[in-house]
Amino acid sequence: MKSKNFFWSYSKEISLEEINTALLVETVLKYGDVEDINLLFNHYNEADLKEIWIQRLVFDERFEKLNFYLARIFFNTDLDRLKQERKGYDRAAKLRMLAAGYAAGTDKTGSRS
Repeated sequence: MKSKNFFWSYSKEISLEEINTALLVETVLKYGDVEDINLLFNHYNEADLKEIWIQRLVFDERFEKLNFYLARIFFNTDLDRLKQERKGYDRAAKLRMLAAGYAAGTDKTGSRS
């Protein structure tokens, strides 16, 4: 993965242990090919990979096609059902809610600023 320049923003001498696991998994899932993703499955527990995928990518609408592919090919799961079960992770909905509160001039407690 380092040889494919996934981590261009890091020092060339950085070790795998020094890279944040969630960031590594997210980057490889987004930009890696099948061989790269298989490497992840060889180095990490599938349940951990799936949880990182859910938290960081599943609810990001920019990666809808990628998530469908990952759900079917690598995680053997129904993406729509997973989204229903894990609605609390919907980062986009949380951001819309926060933006609406900000636009209305309220802070997170609901009081006016």
